[in-house]
Amino acid sequence: MVTQIVVYLSLLLQIVAMGFAISLFKRTKFNAAWILISTGFFLMAIYRAIELVPSMHRGESEELYQTKVWLSFVISLAFAIGAFYIRKVFQFLRRLDGIRSETEKRVLSAVIRTEEQERQRFAKELHDGLGPLLSVIKMLLSGFEEKNLPEVNDKIKGNLKQAVDEAITSVREISANISPHILNNFGLKDATESFIRKLRPAEGISINFKTNIDNRRFIYNVEVIMYRVICELINNTLRHANASKISIDLQLQGDVLYLEYEDNGMGFDVKQAESDGGMGLSNMQYRLNSGNGDIKISSESGRGMIARAFITCK
Repeated sequence: MVTQIVVYLSLLLQIVAMGFAISLFKRTKFNAAWILISTGFFLMAIYRAIELVPSMHRGESEELYQTKVWLSFVISLAFAIGAFYIRKVFQFLRRLDGIRSETEKRVLSAVIRTEEQERQRFAKELHDGLGPLLSVIKMLLSGFEEKNLPEVNDKIKGNLKQAVDEAITSVREISANISPHILNNFGLKDATESFIRKLRPAEGISINFKTNIDNRRFIYNVEVIMYRVICELINNTLRHANASKISIDLQLQGDVLYLEYEDNGMGFDVKQAESDGGMGLSNMQYRLNSGNGDIKISSESGRGMIARAFITCK
C-alpha cells in the first residue's frame, strides 16, 4: 500500500515538474534546449504512469521493486523542486530586465536633457556674444558712405575691422566650447589648463590644478567626459558658490582616472540639489556612469564642497 502511494506521489511530482517546465516556454522564447528538457519531464511522467501497471513488476524481487519505486520518487521530487527554482530564476531575470529597461529610460532622459541644455547654452552664446557684434557691424556698414569726410570713413573702417575681429574671436570661443580643439589635438591636461586660463582674468578666482597625466592621451569618451565634468564643476562654483579658491587634483592610478575637486564656497544641501536635479549633478553622474565611473559630492553650509569622481580608461 505504501509503495503504491509513493508511486502515485512520484507521478504527481513529475506532472508538476512538467507543468512548471511547459509554463516557461514563452519566457525562454521556445529555446530548443528547454523544449528538450520539458520533453524529458513529459517522458518521465509517462514512465511513472506505466509503473502503475502491475504487469511491469512481475518477475522482479520485492526488494528491487521497492528500490526502484523509492529511487523514482526521489528523482521526481528533485525534478519538481528544480523546476520550481528554475521558475524563480526566470522571475528574477524578468525583474532584472525591468530594472535595466527603467535604467535605460533614465539614461536616455538624462542624455536628452543634457543635449537640450547644451542647445540652450549654444543659443544664448550666439545671442549674447555674436548677435550684438553683428548688429554693430550692420550699423557701421550703414553709416559708411562716399559723401562722408575721409576721416569719418577711416574711423568707421577702423571700428568695422575691430568689430569683425571680435566677431571672429567670439565664433572661435563658441566653437571651442562646443568641441574644444585643444582637447581633440593635445589632450585632457592641456584642454583643462586652457579652460582655467580663460577664467582666471575674468572671474578673479584662484584655481590650483595639478595632475600626473602629463601628455598622456586616453580614448575620446574618457577625455570628453572628464573634461565636461571638470568644466561643469567649475561653472557651478562660479555661478552658485561665491568661492575665491578652487583646487583640482586629477590623478591616474592604474587604469582609473581619479578627480578630486574642492572649493571654499558657501556650500549647499547635496540631497536637496540631487532631488531638484539642479547644478548638473545628474548629468555628471550619467556621463561618468557611461564610462564605468561615478561621482560623489559632499558639502556643508559655509564649508565649501568636495567632489570625488573616477572613470575607467579602458
